[in-house]
Amino acid sequence: MTNTKTTDLALSLLDWNRKNLVHNNALTETLIAEKFAEQFIVKANGRTHPANHAAYLEFLNGFRSTIASIDYRVHETITEANATVLAMTAEVVRIDKTKDIFEAMLHLKFNDAGMITLWNEVYIKTS
Repeated sequence: MTNTKTTDLALSLLDWNRKNLVHNNALTETLIAEKFAEQFIVKANGRTHPANHAAYLEFLNGFRSTIASIDYRVHETITEANATVLAMTAEVVRIDKTKDIFEAMLHLKFNDAGMITLWNEVYIKTS
């Protein structure tokens, strides 16, 4: 996989998140399968969770239940073969109009089909 393709896959995931990780859009296993391999690993702030489409759908439905919008400002990308690291700021607006801002480093690995096999994120809430 070329570095440009891997970077494009990572950035397209952020667009997918903007559309699908909000409370008022229907999310399905089929939509998750657009971006994620059948089996993958999710690591968030040091916790590791093996995942599949069904388990991730259940998690995401809880996660997004209070989210009105989510957006990202990518500050830097580092890409090598089948992996990309994004340094970014994430802004989450809740349905009650409160706003959470996070600084995050997201490390994504992709298989040969361009599906995510690893989501490894470290984030800190800054406001």
